[in-house]
Amino acid sequence: MTAKTEEADSADFEFVEKQLKAPFSPNKIKWRASNFNGNKSSALLYLDARDVMDRLDEVFGIGRWTTDYTDLETRCVCKLSVSFNGWGWTHKSDVGTQSTFEGEKGMYSDALKRAAVQFGVGRYLYDDDILENKSFAISNKRFTKEAGDEIYKLVELHYRTFANAKANLLLALFQAATNLKELKQYYSDNKGVVDELKAEDPAAALYVATIFKQRGSALKRIEEMIHG
Repeated sequence: MTAKTEEADSADFEFVEKQLKAPFSPNKIKWRASNFNGNKSSALLYLDARDVMDRLDEVFGIGRWTTDYTDLETRCVCKLSVSFNGWGWTHKSDVGTQSTFEGEKGMYSDALKRAAVQFGVGRYLYDDDILENKSFAISNKRFTKEAGDEIYKLVELHYRTFANAKANLLLALFQAATNLKELKQYYSDNKGVVDELKAEDPAAALYVATIFKQRGSALKRIEEMIHG
């Protein structure tokens, strides 16, 4: 294999990886209550299995991915296999459990979605930053309409922020920082980008600022633990 071929394969792989990890349209995201605390609850974001299948079709093509299920009493294992650009087959597996509403059908869907997460599909939905670590109002163990509207707005804001190149750059830099000094330096070096984002999209800028503060708090706790 020539250096040019290896370079092309690497570029193709990066493109496929970005396609798999790309956020879904906000209207594709679902949520349910979890971790109840009085009249509030955190929200668990998730996807419909059919939307995961559509993503696999879009990235690899129909017939270029397969699933194989192994039953384990009340659980099952899904082995998801994908093939791209003549690289052969790559396999990832994960376990699904029966759901309250869909029973066995939900178990297979859960296993597929979890296996797809191994390839990056919908993995970002596990990030607490999307909902800013908030809890939302519930009634009879369901989110109120106002809470649902707030959750949707946060999901939509994340999607819009991801699509904004400036916001995406800042988020990547802040997440890459390994200590407080480095984080502050990244902010200082990119103050011009921050100001441009504030002018272009104030909501996205506010989201980025929230992530900056959360990252700063996390790094501060780590440094305090290390240095006592």
